[in-house]
Amino acid sequence: MEHQLPAIFNYILLFGVAFFWTITYVLVIYRGFKDQFCGMPLACICANITWEFLLTFIMPFHPLQQIVTLIWFLLDCIILFQFLYYSRTSYAKSTVRAGVFALLIIAFLLHYGMAVEFHDHMAIYSAFGINLMMSVLFIQMLLAKGHQGQSLSIAYFKMIGTLCASIVCYFLQPQSVLLMIMYVLIFVLDIVYIALMYRGSIKTVLRPAIAG
Repeated sequence: MEHQLPAIFNYILLFGVAFFWTITYVLVIYRGFKDQFCGMPLACICANITWEFLLTFIMPFHPLQQIVTLIWFLLDCIILFQFLYYSRTSYAKSTVRAGVFALLIIAFLLHYGMAVEFHDHMAIYSAFGINLMMSVLFIQMLLAKGHQGQSLSIAYFKMIGTLCASIVCYFLQPQSVLLMIMYVLIFVLDIVYIALMYRGSIKTVLRPAIAG
């Protein structure tokens, strides 16, 4: 049973999802070229691209949604290019290509299977599954690699875009316990990610002053 969200608020939130996530991808790309380091874990890239491919070319449910997911798909292709380009000195080319191909196939099959299994033509469950994985792996990447490829702006825009999506999807499926758990976990992890990014930024600013 759906709860009714006033149309104007629904449109504002949907615009927020499209806007803030698009800016997030653009900032990841910008920071990646600036730092010469891909700021998104490979598993996240492959999960995003295959979800966007599914919603753009195989299971579109609205023309505007199709345009947005196409834009995201193209942006994620650039991020995948960054990963392939900047990892070329760390791993054998054949190993990287085989890993990417395998992850793309696995991610696509899981997205399609979840959409069919849960009768989820909007792929909401897999979308928030990806988002939860991103929240975890972004923190892991920050702890392992520092601020390479990442920024506070990316952290804030990701959180806001996901919060908009969480509110919209709650009103679509208020009975889903699984989705509610994911909404809360993602929000908490995004707050942790922002706090860690902020702490790292403060240390970076203070380090020269302390050294001086």
